[in-house]
Amino acid sequence: MSKVYTGFVVILSISLALLASHETDRKKDETSVHPLKLLKRFGGLDVPLEQSFDNPVDITVCKEGNIYVLDSNDNDIKVFDDDGIFIKSLCREGSGPGELKRPWILQLIGNRIYVVDANNRRIQILNGDGLYENGYKVPVKFGQGMAFDAQGNLSLSTQGLRSRNLVSVYDCQGNLIKEFGELEGKSFDFYDFTRIKDQIKKGNIPDMLKNDLLLIVDTKGCIIAVHTGLNKWKKYTPEGDLLFESEIEPEEYHDIYSEFREQNRKLESSPNIFHPLRYVNDLAMDQDGNLYILLNLSSRMVVLMFADDGTFKGKLGGIEDNIYRIAISPSNDLYALSRDTHFIYKFKLN
Repeated sequence: MSKVYTGFVVILSISLALLASHETDRKKDETSVHPLKLLKRFGGLDVPLEQSFDNPVDITVCKEGNIYVLDSNDNDIKVFDDDGIFIKSLCREGSGPGELKRPWILQLIGNRIYVVDANNRRIQILNGDGLYENGYKVPVKFGQGMAFDAQGNLSLSTQGLRSRNLVSVYDCQGNLIKEFGELEGKSFDFYDFTRIKDQIKKGNIPDMLKNDLLLIVDTKGCIIAVHTGLNKWKKYTPEGDLLFESEIEPEEYHDIYSEFREQNRKLESSPNIFHPLRYVNDLAMDQDGNLYILLNLSSRMVVLMFADDGTFKGKLGGIEDNIYRIAISPSNDLYALSRDTHFIYKFKLN
């Protein structure tokens, strides 16, 4: 064997070894959970009645560090300072200005509070003190994915129900201004529970569940749509053009899917009841445009982190609790809200 050929074989062997090493490191990075540093915990079940939660459904943090928690059963917004000290409650149950019925989404835009008032099928805009400023009607419903942009325009998941588009967008007066996005599967006119249960039983994802979304809008106005029942997310320009789509394939998805199949097996005798597949509970975005995807795990907190170009950056682990919502403060601290214990956790993002 010539020296030139022998040298080529050695170089090729080294190159293949380096490639294998890089692939191993990549797979290890995709499965490794990087622990978040817990800074504090407050709230819980053993607190005075005025600051206790019944069904907390959303959390956000203002630039001053105050934490706002939306409660869909108490029909109010509870406000805490950065130390977890209760400050006040905003709103009450009802259908008048500043009153809520089963609210679903809470977002701060500048010094205003935007609330999706689901059972009143409207958006309410409050000032920083929680006083009513404006409101308008939109076809929202409890459990639907939606998000506001910096101008107050609302992006709303159609779920494929009587629509051929993935997302519809309404202005701050409630006027439909655009629709965009290609559906996964077909649109549908009504929920066919028999067909849904039959497809679930066969291990398939029905079209009626493929287009449930969580939505978030970045600082450039781009809309990010994460499919809660599929392993993918998509990013669109402010005009609605698809920039890219990215797959999500953590090992935890297998556990969530297995639990989904088992829960529906127990419901086989109930003709109009099914358990939807939800891989994801919530989304958040930091000041650098990184996307954080909270997985739907009942016993531990796991968050996937992606760069604004769709590159996977890591898997973050928090606390052993059923975390339902997350929020990132302007100072890049991550807050996590528990569905079961009603604790609020504050973590430091590295």
